[in-house]
Amino acid sequence: MSHQNIPDGYYGRILDGNYSRPLKRHITRCIQHFQGFDRLETSAIPYIAAWHERQHVIWYEFVGRQLIQLLGCDYSDASEFFRNSIVERHIYSKMDTPEKPQEVILKNNELIERKSELRKAVKNSGVLDAVYKITAADGRTYWLKDQAKLESFKSDKIYISLGNLTIVTKEMEAEEHLKRVQSALRKSEQKFKEQAIHDNLTGLFNTRYLYTALPALIKKSAASGGVFSLVFMDIDDFKQVVDTHGHLYASKALQEIAATLMAALPAPAYGVAYGGDEFVLVLPGFGKQQALHMAETIRQRIKETIYLQKAGLKVRIHSSLGVSTFPHDADTLSELLALADQAMFSVKERGKDSVCSISYQTTKDGRRIERLVTYDCHD
Repeated sequence: MSHQNIPDGYYGRILDGNYSRPLKRHITRCIQHFQGFDRLETSAIPYIAAWHERQHVIWYEFVGRQLIQLLGCDYSDASEFFRNSIVERHIYSKMDTPEKPQEVILKNNELIERKSELRKAVKNSGVLDAVYKITAADGRTYWLKDQAKLESFKSDKIYISLGNLTIVTKEMEAEEHLKRVQSALRKSEQKFKEQAIHDNLTGLFNTRYLYTALPALIKKSAASGGVFSLVFMDIDDFKQVVDTHGHLYASKALQEIAATLMAALPAPAYGVAYGGDEFVLVLPGFGKQQALHMAETIRQRIKETIYLQKAGLKVRIHSSLGVSTFPHDADTLSELLALADQAMFSVKERGKDSVCSISYQTTKDGRRIERLVTYDCHD
């Protein structure tokens, strides 16, 4: 192709390069069409990009004036400036199906690392559909939607991308705002759910959760032949802590006691703030002796811990704990809680600071006989 056939202001590589006449004629026609379109000054920014299959650099055979204005560069430097301006690239899949498109977001460094993979994907599909978030020369952020068709000239080992960029900043900023709102709503909803089932003071589960979770545990254990135990725990003489140090420090002590419980309980066991200075411990999979041992471990930890040290106080706490076991002692929620509570009060009557369990045996004549099991009592 003679030099005079090269369009004025040409800054590409193909028309001046050692390429076939059909490729050069095609590029010349495309540039002429794209120049005419660019003069219309529509919202679309036309471009012709090209690359050699053995090279890694993409250059522009033509690019619209609006992109040059955004990038603040010469036409010959547009491809490099555009690459460096990219903050994110959003790729959407399944655009031609009723399903919601899948969005993949790549940062600038990821684009560099995966450029060969991304170029191969465009070769395979023959189209490009992406959205770029860029930082323009004026420092502002813009969003550009990129849509292009790929053409291959195998004899020249050249790929041509005929496309246009459309500024969609308002739309994408609205989408980002919507995503932020949705994320905040999800976090708020999750926080509300957490607050609905947790005690505000101690962070343990509350009774609302207990009376929902226990029936499900009973049903599951009954179906599988499993066991579990409940521990009803009361802080001994807690009124003295309140009278001596006040309600504020007493509340802080309850928080620290709850922390002791959470540290001692192995998952999936959990603690419940039952009210005031009373707690319920739920021990899935624990039989009677295992539950008594766990209750004793907790009693010792509480007894050995010095509370309110950060407040400059040294408060010692004792506790009384009662244990009931499903299905050995009872098979309903109310009976299990009642037996554990009764066992805890039995400890109180016998001097506090101990662990025990109460079971009932029915004699042949139908009488119920109470049977007390303390931690150190081995049948």
